[in-house]
Amino acid sequence: MIQKAADVKLKVLPVLAEAEHLYYYEGPCRFGKGEALQPGYDRLANAQKMEAFLTKVKECCSEGIELMEPVELIRTDDWDDKEEMWEKAKAPAEACDVAVCMQGIACDDLIMEFAERFNKPVATTPISGFSGTITAATLRARATAREAYGFYKWEDLAYMFKIWRARKVIQTTRILCITRFGNPTSYSSVDSFNSYELITSRLGVRFRFVNLHEFFEDMSHEALPEGNCTTPGRKTWNVDEKDMELANQITDELIAGAKENRMDREKLLKSVIAYVMVQKYMDLKDCCGFTAPCPDACSTRRLNEIGFTFCLTHSLNMEQGIPSSCEYDVDAVLSQQMLIAVSGKAPYMGNTCPIPMENGHLSARFGTTPEQLEKLEKMEDNKNFYMMQHSVAHRRIHDAKKNSDYAISNFAYDQGFGATLRYDFDADAGQKLTFGRFSPDGKKFFIGSGEVVMGGGYDGYNCSQLVYFKVKDQAKTWDAQCIAGNHCTMVYGDYVKELTDLCKSLGVEPVVAD
Repeated sequence: MIQKAADVKLKVLPVLAEAEHLYYYEGPCRFGKGEALQPGYDRLANAQKMEAFLTKVKECCSEGIELMEPVELIRTDDWDDKEEMWEKAKAPAEACDVAVCMQGIACDDLIMEFAERFNKPVATTPISGFSGTITAATLRARATAREAYGFYKWEDLAYMFKIWRARKVIQTTRILCITRFGNPTSYSSVDSFNSYELITSRLGVRFRFVNLHEFFEDMSHEALPEGNCTTPGRKTWNVDEKDMELANQITDELIAGAKENRMDREKLLKSVIAYVMVQKYMDLKDCCGFTAPCPDACSTRRLNEIGFTFCLTHSLNMEQGIPSSCEYDVDAVLSQQMLIAVSGKAPYMGNTCPIPMENGHLSARFGTTPEQLEKLEKMEDNKNFYMMQHSVAHRRIHDAKKNSDYAISNFAYDQGFGATLRYDFDADAGQKLTFGRFSPDGKKFFIGSGEVVMGGGYDGYNCSQLVYFKVKDQAKTWDAQCIAGNHCTMVYGDYVKELTDLCKSLGVEPVVAD
């Protein structure tokens, strides 16, 4: 199954820790008069507190937050903490992602024991008052430190629900990697993650590997009785009648919806088949992200022989909220997932660098034409330009739920194969954007922001599709980006704070350009 970021649910367990007095008396732990001092009254009062508590917690739950049935940790003034109480709490505690707690006087230790027994993050709420600092400070300072939070405003709890859910998106990510060689990086993306094991141990991300030639065989023809030449005699996942039916349907829909189509249908179909097969593999291997090499695959000459590229696959994946990157750049896949997790928007990725002013003129970078440079130079404020360039634009960069106008163009100049979607970034001038990327060791995450000024390459081929944007300080942005690498990913909107807090929640150092 392909579990998209949008499908991930944060399971929140409400926990009430309260005491019930068995006798009539007053003192430093007992206030009130009349009925409030009688045995049995606390049970009724606690029920009312729980109802009020749950109402406020529910108000903090946005889309993707699942509120579980509450757990009650109740003791009496005999201090009789029964093991039966903890056994009852065990199953829901193990199933939750975070416990949101409300505790009465002299019950903070119950929340501490909950955190230590079940090793789940705990958060106290405004209803708990002073207990927020008590619980957070004590649990963080224990020999076996636990993740603990104290909230004095409900809106902060609601915000952190979104951050914790985004963290779960990252920690449950599984990436399908189609590889030719055994290297952790491709020849063109040596700035990708240099150790999958470290990324798994640090962030929880898992990787599933498929041999390039086996994939090519599977997508090239239906299964043969004797098996594929790469895996003779084995049952394989070759393209079948159902896959071809879907591929033809998608091809017709793409052509019908395009503002302009510059490709022969049969050549377009080849790239669509690749997309359908990648989806098939992702489903079978329970993955939610994808990458494949470019020069490593290109040099086999099989892309040329079959007549396709993975560009369209990345575009169609990204517009559905599935992270997908060129050039076997696993780093870029997870970086996309970071932005998807905090924004819910469809990302774009590409080669990212500044366009510097040298000797009074803007200096060209790959993909930038003299005409585009001239247009940029004529702008009133023509400094601090940046660019992002690749061939994986898609239809939902502007709106994740609605297709924008697009064109279809071939990747290969001479033979006309390899479908790419072209999007006119000129239409988005003035849009705020946030972009970023992990460092190769996964310890840091670069965060930049800017504003779209224009597009480029809409009428072109190959990797000539560009979005130009302005940053606050080109030099500072470049300096920060140098901890991360080339392929950055972006979404529209300002998500610098959300990314910063997500990084902290993951134990990753945020490196913000501004």
